Amino acid sequence: MSEVFLLIIAFIFLLLLPFLPSILELIFKRDKEPIAIDQQRTKEPDYFGKSFIKLLTTALKDLNIQEIEKLKPVYLKLKLNREEWVGFLNDEGLIESVVDTPVVFTEDTALLQNHIFKRELAVFGNAVFLNTCAARSLYVKGDCFIEAPVRIVRWVHVEGNLITKSKADLGVSVYALEVKIRNRTTFKRAYAKKIDTSDEPLLDKKNMPEERTINIKGSLGVKGGITIGGKERPVVVNGDLFSDGDVQIEGNVWVKGNVFSQSSITLKNGVVIGLEGKVKSVVARGKIFIKGPFRIYGYLHSEKLVEARP
Repeated sequence: MSEVFLLIIAFIFLLLLPFLPSILELIFKRDKEPIAIDQQRTKEPDYFGKSFIKLLTTALKDLNIQEIEKLKPVYLKLKLNREEWVGFLNDEGLIESVVDTPVVFTEDTALLQNHIFKRELAVFGNAVFLNTCAARSLYVKGDCFIEAPVRIVRWVHVEGNLITKSKADLGVSVYALEVKIRNRTTFKRAYAKKIDTSDEPLLDKKNMPEERTINIKGSLGVKGGITIGGKERPVVVNGDLFSDGDVQIEGNVWVKGNVFSQSSITLKNGVVIGLEGKVKSVVARGKIFIKGPFRIYGYLHSEKLVEARP
């Protein structure tokens, strides 16, 4: 009888053993304080461009070269991720249509010919694309004007303004001071102080009708889709939008907060996201489609594709 009793006790002990840490935690509450989270921490939207320039300038300093802009046309063997030749040229010094090495233009550059840059392309000045070009990545120290079809595979970093007047596939990541989309443009994510598709005035605090405006106060979370239309009357959303389904916003609509969707987001014909001077985001697990006049102050991020058609 005693052996049976001991077996029962042993069985119960083994049964409860996996739950022992949880039981002790409930009794003694050793981890009762919440996990500390740095609310100010954000991703670096300019990470790729900054990292590339840091590699480049560090490699040049090893050769006692301080100012890239003063370099004459030359090829130098530099240690970037690995030791390789890098061309420092002006726009008249590039003859090849296909370039296998990283290329740095040391002054304002107008690309008049069709080029394929299999590695990084950097311009220390303003860049104007006047013919079809492709590159792995693009860095521009000044402004960048795309006036012919351009395809970038990985990232674009523009210290000044980026203006796309022709079809442009800008790869995975785009960073610029401002982005002005004036022709079909695609990417996966982009950050700028302002991204717009039109110069026409849109709904904001400087252009707000005094009457007939529909105001939605606070944030809105929906299990399902969200559809907001501002064709008949202007709509102002004073908060964020969260949706498990598709989000469709069209017309004279101003969303002052962020827009998140587990599916796709469509923004058409007059939508404004955010406030000038504050960073707001439009984030979708599916596609983000933009058509007609549009403006955002901050981020656009899609896990699939952002397509903007002015």
